[in-house]
Amino acid sequence: MPDSLLWINKDSGSTVLSRSSKAETRQIRKHVQHERQLRAKAAHDAAAKSTPLAENNPKRIRGKDHVDAEQTPVPLGQPDLRLDTNVQVQSPDYPRSLFPASLSPTVRSPVTPSTRILQAVSTFPGLEPQELRSLVFFCQRTAPEWSGWRDAIFWNKLILQACHMNRSILHGVVALGALHESSEVDGESDERSNLQELALHQSSKASRIAYETAMSDIATLISCVIFICLQNLQDSHTAYQLLKSGHSLITDIDKRLGTGDLSLSDSEKTVLNNFLRPIIERLRMRFCSIVDIPSALALSASIKLSKVEHRLTLPEIPYCFGNLFEARNKLEEIVEWAQENIDPSFAPSEQRSQVQALLASWNAALEDTRITALERYDALVTSKKLLRAAALVASILFDTLGTSEECSYDRHLDKFAEIVDLYTEAIGNPARAFRRTSFGIDSGVIDTLAFVAGRCRDPIVRRAAVHLLAQTNRTEGDLQGCTGSTILEALMELEEDGVVATEASQIPESQRLRIWEDHQYWDTGKIQIFFVKWPYDPSLGAEIKTASVYLPLKALRTAKEKATPGSPTGLPNVKYGRGVGAFLEEGTQTYHQITLSSFFMPMPRL
Repeated sequence: MPDSLLWINKDSGSTVLSRSSKAETRQIRKHVQHERQLRAKAAHDAAAKSTPLAENNPKRIRGKDHVDAEQTPVPLGQPDLRLDTNVQVQSPDYPRSLFPASLSPTVRSPVTPSTRILQAVSTFPGLEPQELRSLVFFCQRTAPEWSGWRDAIFWNKLILQACHMNRSILHGVVALGALHESSEVDGESDERSNLQELALHQSSKASRIAYETAMSDIATLISCVIFICLQNLQDSHTAYQLLKSGHSLITDIDKRLGTGDLSLSDSEKTVLNNFLRPIIERLRMRFCSIVDIPSALALSASIKLSKVEHRLTLPEIPYCFGNLFEARNKLEEIVEWAQENIDPSFAPSEQRSQVQALLASWNAALEDTRITALERYDALVTSKKLLRAAALVASILFDTLGTSEECSYDRHLDKFAEIVDLYTEAIGNPARAFRRTSFGIDSGVIDTLAFVAGRCRDPIVRRAAVHLLAQTNRTEGDLQGCTGSTILEALMELEEDGVVATEASQIPESQRLRIWEDHQYWDTGKIQIFFVKWPYDPSLGAEIKTASVYLPLKALRTAKEKATPGSPTGLPNVKYGRGVGAFLEEGTQTYHQITLSSFFMPMPRL
């Protein structure tokens, strides 16, 4: 609420406005939010009664839920790839304004999102009917549903503008829309085959245009992000190579900017620094965090702690958030501050206590954040639960940061159980459809459930987490839920061998394991896992145990393209380790390694 509304009449007889106290301000705001919530819930219940029961079976919704559309102006401007990021964009926790105001009707009559999309894409010349259909599908479904908190504006706004200016990007987007629609067609059918063929044709068309046409560096990077996501979802060998190329291009751009050999407009600089650079970096860093999130966080904290030239200020937590996007950003701010201020090698510290206090205040503010948006009411309630779960994960991670004992996690059993409960409510109901795919840029479902199953030794809680991974089999970029569940089942079997465990304390430290490395063979589905026992580091004399598991046939990542002639056989396609990831480059028969430099907290949106 604007500050100007908080000048009040102190009593009913007063004619003079006075500044309200903090207590009065809090009371006024809570009252207004409560009234909004009551109206929103009443409208939501009325809408539910007016629709068939089969289509509306909402679960019980907590009373304290509120979110407003966030206006996010980003100043921009000029030539080359002139992406207009100056239009105010609603935050990703609200139905998105997909197009610039200039594309909207001049008459302020009620216009549906479908109408706006048709008006926008009608300006694209030379599209075939099936191409137009997949472009509309991308705008209506793919961009809103497969994006996360961090990349929503990129997919829902900037991409469509870039399509107007570059045909290669346009056909890549059409391919994504066709691929998404094909995934929703049940079974094998002509419709599914036609959509898959369209996706392949559009992907090839986009590649050909990119090869034959001169493109700016920014357009090339946008195209690179599209193709990384497209190839990941098509189980292609080329996705990781594209990720390497995208990072190399950013490095080259920075070098040429530094020497004066390249000049970018203000618009292009903003797109590069606010969108493309963070997206590429997140894709690279998640590749290094797959095996062990606690180790990845400890490595990142050690790196940030050594950089003394800059320190973030202590985050300030409001009594409630304006919307869920604001809550998500504040949680990330807490995580960033904690990495700069907690020494992983020194357990008890004032900074650790400060982080727990910040997270407690953040959670209280989230509880007081109500949801009033009607169009996505249930989805926002789900997102709120997942944010709450992310804060619980953060609390466990920073309390145990740098621990050399797996038994340290046992004191967090209640939090582990609450995380699983929140995820069960969010994605565990088979009767409720939920989004099973994301671009993987702002992922978190697989990471979170794998963390619970790997670190919580309570047999009931960890099996519930593994069950959710296997049951939902969510796809987040190149990650699949069934891969995580298969690896963690092997971990549980080894840890509980010879032990009838009914509670976590019955698994001794000497029998607990951490994953040190895993190698994945896509053609056969084989995963070779290397576990380590206490002290959990081979250089310190830790014993290594190995196990081999196989993914179910339906989960095999069978590449759509043939292997390069002369490619090696019998080598793993990818190797994941602590803070590192490496993928096989078939042309050179060598591995390209990515080393962790930053940690990004898993925070899914759904």
